[in-house]
Amino acid sequence: MTKQEAFINIGETFNRIINKFASIEKKPRDFGTGDLLYPSEIHNIEIIGRNPGINVTNLAKTLGVTKGAVSQIVNKLERKNLVEKFRDSNNEKAVMLKLQKMGEIAFSGHENFHAKFYSEIMDKVDNMTPEQIQFFQSILDKIDKYVTTYMNS
Repeated sequence: MTKQEAFINIGETFNRIINKFASIEKKPRDFGTGDLLYPSEIHNIEIIGRNPGINVTNLAKTLGVTKGAVSQIVNKLERKNLVEKFRDSNNEKAVMLKLQKMGEIAFSGHENFHAKFYSEIMDKVDNMTPEQIQFFQSILDKIDKYVTTYMNS
């Protein structure tokens, strides 16, 4: 196989993976609460669960979306009793976020989902040398940079 053919195969595989992830991103799942949660919802729960007390501005920055988008999702999650808003005791204007009990269950269910989802990949990474891991990361970084440049053009 030539380098050109190998590159074409890699590109086709990458596109296939992107399309599959896009399909996954459209499908809601139950992460143990009885509610079907869309990926945008569970990703907000994930970040809040890892950063209790985060505010909407920092949540939006972490997720790479607008504050308006985050506010809409947080309001939905609040109505579902998954997320709670509270005021910062040092700054009454600042609205902070934390998970409610059902949000903690969803967070844990999502962590379990990812553990199963990525277990085979982690087995491969465990068998890689540090140099192989660094090389793979450098490829992903180049793709990320290219996609960011393409999005902003």
